[in-house]
Amino acid sequence: MNNPFNVIDFFHIVWKWRKLVLSVVLASVFAGIVITDPHIMKPYYESSSLFYPLNPDLSSSPSLYNQSQQSFFGTSDDIDRILTIGKSAPLKVYIVNRFNLFNHYRIDSAKTRYPLYTIMEKLESNYDVVKDNNGAIEITVQDHDRKIAAAMANEIAFQIDLVNQKFFNENKKKILMIYESKRQGKKDEVQNLTDSILNIERRFNFYTGMEGLHGKVQNINLPGPDEYEAATEQVNVWDEQRKAAIREYNNITALYDQYKSSINSDVSTIYMLEKASPAEKKSKPIRWLLILVVAMISLFLTSTVAVIIEGYKKNNVRLLKQKIE
Repeated sequence: MNNPFNVIDFFHIVWKWRKLVLSVVLASVFAGIVITDPHIMKPYYESSSLFYPLNPDLSSSPSLYNQSQQSFFGTSDDIDRILTIGKSAPLKVYIVNRFNLFNHYRIDSAKTRYPLYTIMEKLESNYDVVKDNNGAIEITVQDHDRKIAAAMANEIAFQIDLVNQKFFNENKKKILMIYESKRQGKKDEVQNLTDSILNIERRFNFYTGMEGLHGKVQNINLPGPDEYEAATEQVNVWDEQRKAAIREYNNITALYDQYKSSINSDVSTIYMLEKASPAEKKSKPIRWLLILVVAMISLFLTSTVAVIIEGYKKNNVRLLKQKIE
């Protein structure tokens, strides 16, 4: 009957093969030291920028001119929008061109089958935009050059802000066009009413100015007094309508000017909490951890091979004894 293999047998085999196991492990450690040398495996440096999205209503007309109460930071929708912008393809293409990443990553677009896909995949492996536990947006960039890593992180944050500003300014421009249309309509209405009043004044020879417009008649002996009375009443009605239209025109113009000024103003949509700076220490590879992993793998593989060989030998001996018996 065969005895089951146990841990003690395993350690006996490893001890028996200790010289070979130790030699392989030491050789693996030496190889790991050489391979992870900074001259061979270039280190990566990590830089991060941290910011909060601001409430976009802070730059709206009610907040700027009516001093309405608004929260300072944005909502979850603002965070999601910024995350989407940060992971968008147009932004990544801009970063590729801005920092000449084809040359920096040493990707030859003429010899690479899918150059854009390759450069995007390389960039995505070194760049991330996430929301941290406190609701802030963190942009992390890793690169062999610590200065480029910091510059990329800051540029990405800057471009996210620009795209976000453009998004809201385009919406404001649409509202501005609506106000412009209403303002022009009221302006035309005022002009039409003014022209109508002036036409009646000329026709019936009213001598009052535009300030009064009470329908005095210059000569009451002229024929058609009923027409003069009706004309006077009509002028009064149109004058009231004109005054109301002027008030509406002034209100719309004020709103128009407010929206126009908020569009032209360069208001940031993010609050930069921490700008990226060149890292002092490398982020990867962790040299001692890689060497330890290499040593453990070599120890495991060498021990496994030793156990397999010893088991094979033991099995051959058992078969030989059976034949002899």
